[in-house]
Amino acid sequence: NARVAMKAQGNKAVREATESLLKALRSVCADLEAANHKLLGKLPPELWSKIVDENVRQNDLLALSMTCRFFGDTTKDLGMKLEMDLNFDSLFELRRSGKMTPHSFGWFRWVFDTLKILPGYKWGSKRVKGAVYEADLVHYA
Repeated sequence: NARVAMKAQGNKAVREATESLLKALRSVCADLEAANHKLLGKLPPELWSKIVDENVRQNDLLALSMTCRFFGDTTKDLGMKLEMDLNFDSLFELRRSGKMTPHSFGWFRWVFDTLKILPGYKWGSKRVKGAVYEADLVHYA
């Protein structure tokens, strides 16, 4: 029984240390978020709109809005449509226009972790609206 008591005491210590660490981490994150908001909030919404319109493509808006609360709130406040179009026709048009932004391996991992990826699309069958197919990502790469 001494072994069980020691194990319970160890579990309690780990739980308390984890809770303490999470509390400290939340505090640090809140401080960083406040500092970012103070710094980034110095620019007026009209300027943020111009920056985003001229430098961020539609397919990248969702990723931008998810980087931090400020960008999420800003894109929402500006009424920007947060959707990605990864179908073959739009990706082919982007590539042909020369406006295709290269993405990192991390970006593709984010897509796989965040969006629902369906197996290969069979030509002639009906596409699922809003779905991302494996082949779409291959063409995009």
